[in-house]
Amino acid sequence: MGLFVVVILIAMAGQYSVSTLKLRDFNVPDVAMRGEAVWLNCSYDLERDKLYSIKWHKNNVEFYRYLPEDNPPGQKYELLGIYLDLDLCKEGNIYMSKTDVHSEGIYRCEVSTEAPFFRTVKREREMRIYVNPTSKPVIRGVKPQYFRGEVVNISCISAPSRPKAILKWWINDQEAPIEDLFRPPTTESLEGLFISELILKFRARPHHFKDGRMKLICEAIILQAHTLRSEEIHISSNSTMPRKTIFSDYDVENDGPTIIGGKSKYDVGDVVDVKCTASKSQPPAELHWYINDREAKPEYLLPLEQIVHGDGSVSTKLGLQFVVKHRHFQKHEMRLRCTATLSKVRKMSSEVQEAEISEQHMSDLHVDLDTGEVLNRSPGTCKMHQIARISTLLSFLILYAH
Repeated sequence: MGLFVVVILIAMAGQYSVSTLKLRDFNVPDVAMRGEAVWLNCSYDLERDKLYSIKWHKNNVEFYRYLPEDNPPGQKYELLGIYLDLDLCKEGNIYMSKTDVHSEGIYRCEVSTEAPFFRTVKREREMRIYVNPTSKPVIRGVKPQYFRGEVVNISCISAPSRPKAILKWWINDQEAPIEDLFRPPTTESLEGLFISELILKFRARPHHFKDGRMKLICEAIILQAHTLRSEEIHISSNSTMPRKTIFSDYDVENDGPTIIGGKSKYDVGDVVDVKCTASKSQPPAELHWYINDREAKPEYLLPLEQIVHGDGSVSTKLGLQFVVKHRHFQKHEMRLRCTATLSKVRKMSSEVQEAEISEQHMSDLHVDLDTGEVLNRSPGTCKMHQIARISTLLSFLILYAH
């Protein structure tokens, strides 16, 4: 009878041991436009466990808690940038009625179970807030006319945006040389938006004018990036564990990067050699490798030739190669993940500014201070000096005759 009881207890323990709390779905938007409403989703699978709590944090500060035993079960805590509508929140799925620049941050969901196991699972993801500029960049300081050799000193200022605008200068449809550019520090407004400025300074030369006119344009580029994650590979250092690769079942994007290579088990001293390939995009995606949620060291990375598709889009590839050390394992497990950051490019150009070349010089003789070159006199100026010299000569002859 005693033996039978022991067998039953072992069987029950076995049943409990296979019960595993899992996050079935975790979703935080990578990008939201300021003012946009968003859903944050944290769905779970308790199996045989009983739910104790669900907690949401932003930048490690709790702003929402769900305890099924409380009345009401859902509670919110005031936090800058968080605008929860509790009437629409249900367990781990919460609704933010709007967003602002303070809503940007790293969001984490934690799901915990009751006794006797007190399991907890958590995932986190960054959400960025973007604000498009409301107007074109503005050019300041352009004169209607420039003399040959005169210094052109103008600036381009972007409208407030988030992230900051990247500015470019174009002279007669040619990008301005980098040595003619000066970029003052970006300023941040009280609303958390950024204003960029780019100064263009050069000496006007004949080649800057086409048919006597010079065309100036400033372009503002806004890069709006979002990140897609690969499936996460779990690698064991314990030979008693199943020899297979296990993929996580959360946060996997349909068009996210894919991982090939690798084994289900590594020992200290083995070499990990895996490759990550991004889905095709334009501009190309930027790939990053992570080991146990920490970005891999640069010396572990192996750049690979990208794939160019027929439509002009590109699939970037990045290898990960390193010798396994004890520190790479956490509780006999090593997790590898690859992310692909995609950028959406938004461009806005200023109004075209045109300046004419002046046919007159500020003086009869103009010397280029940079080269020492003596520039030719303009016909009008020479003629005026000739008349002045003739007038002086006639005055002298009249006085001499008297």
